[in-house]
Amino acid sequence: MKIKLLVLALATTKLFSQMGYELESLGPNVNSKYYELAPYITPDGMKLFVVRGDHPENTKSPDYPNQDVWYSKRLSDGSWDKAQHLGFPFNTSRYSSIIGQSSDGNVRYIKGYYSKGEYIKSGFSVSYLKTEGWTDPKGFDVPKYAKMEKSQTVSNSISASNNILLMAFGEDEKNDDHDIYVSILKDGDWSRPLKLGPKISSQYSDGTPFLASDNVTLYFNSNRPGGYGSSDIYMSKRLDDTWQNWTDPVNLGPQINTNAWDAYFTIPASGDYFYMIKDGDVVKIKAKEEQKPNPVVLVRGNVLNAKTKDPIGTSISYFDLATGNELGIATSNPKTGEYTIILPYGKNYSFKATQSGFYSVTENMDLSSVSSYKEITKNLLLSPIETGQVIRINNIFFETAKSILKSESFFELDNLVKLLNDNPIMEIFIAGHTDNIGNDEYNNKLSKERAAAVVAYLTSKGIVATRLTSDGFGKSKPLADNSTDEGKSLNRRVEFTIIKK
Repeated sequence: MKIKLLVLALATTKLFSQMGYELESLGPNVNSKYYELAPYITPDGMKLFVVRGDHPENTKSPDYPNQDVWYSKRLSDGSWDKAQHLGFPFNTSRYSSIIGQSSDGNVRYIKGYYSKGEYIKSGFSVSYLKTEGWTDPKGFDVPKYAKMEKSQTVSNSISASNNILLMAFGEDEKNDDHDIYVSILKDGDWSRPLKLGPKISSQYSDGTPFLASDNVTLYFNSNRPGGYGSSDIYMSKRLDDTWQNWTDPVNLGPQINTNAWDAYFTIPASGDYFYMIKDGDVVKIKAKEEQKPNPVVLVRGNVLNAKTKDPIGTSISYFDLATGNELGIATSNPKTGEYTIILPYGKNYSFKATQSGFYSVTENMDLSSVSSYKEITKNLLLSPIETGQVIRINNIFFETAKSILKSESFFELDNLVKLLNDNPIMEIFIAGHTDNIGNDEYNNKLSKERAAAVVAYLTSKGIVATRLTSDGFGKSKPLADNSTDEGKSLNRRVEFTIIKK
């Protein structure tokens, strides 16, 4: 049987090559003599989860299919190491499935609502990586889901941004046709499932949704007319934030779809290869340009104590700098402080780590101009809230050669307002600095006026003026060499020093 499958795989590879596709089996380290299904590639492309059926190491139960989650890591040469059983708490006596992992790898989502290690009901659960290991999956509530979902099977996925849940299920227990729904995490709560617009949730059965890292491009399967088999994989792009308006779904064609039931399409943030099942094995297929999601930037680094440089495990949020809307969340590794976030092009972003006892030093990244996929390293610093600590206020913008604050600065300054409100006796000194362009008199005046503008904003938000002092130092206290653009940018800054805590 295995020889026949190998011959079939070789024949399939040759056929795909003739069609202009590059198909490659992930080999015996990932694929086994048992069957594999429902692959999920992590956003960074470094780990693959797959459901493996009937393996003797699986968690067995006479009441449920013998299917557990296994995983493999990508090695430095691009190959995959030998798949390992994921183990408890992710594999139980029931059907096990990873429906998503955060881009940093520190949060996992599974199918089923669990509490204290026990399956409670249909739904979803989340597990966090802590210093001592993974927490027991804990169910989270999606309002009305339990009443709406009446189908025999369901399929789900979580976005790399950790705040978008896609669900495919049926509301009629008499048939198993599925529609696709979305739930959004906002202020700690998930929204009621909203059916996607009629181009996606059609009169036919639509399921196995996967949202690419751009949070715009959707891959799903459907048995709508015009396909090549009993169910084909389609692609569509979201046109706005209502989740109702989409481009016309495009069938990915006979190069991807077969005369059978095709589903469970997954793609990393780089958008270079699709991962899917062919003849019971996991394969990767080089994506054509028109099939790729929109390009994104993968940002990774470490969350560190700004004073000691010790790693910190904590939460990270990223925002649209223009509106202040939260766009996604992540978690840094509790041991190393490592984090990863994925930022789609088209916005100017602010992102920060948050931890009790520290001031969140934010970073910004302007991705308003679309480019290609990139990976960038940037550490996030948390400054301890203590007397004498000097903290740079990032994401503060003035009109050129003026002391007028731009509206993009308000989100950052509101964080400082919160710090002062949370610490009602705190007093701070605000200092303005410039680069070396212009004469000393001009730079001293500009830096003083900019520091005063920050004071004026804080007092307009109710902070008592006696808690605030300010001054400007022009170009006299540079942090970096003014001979480079990067150095000049570092030297143009506003800082505050905690005078009294």
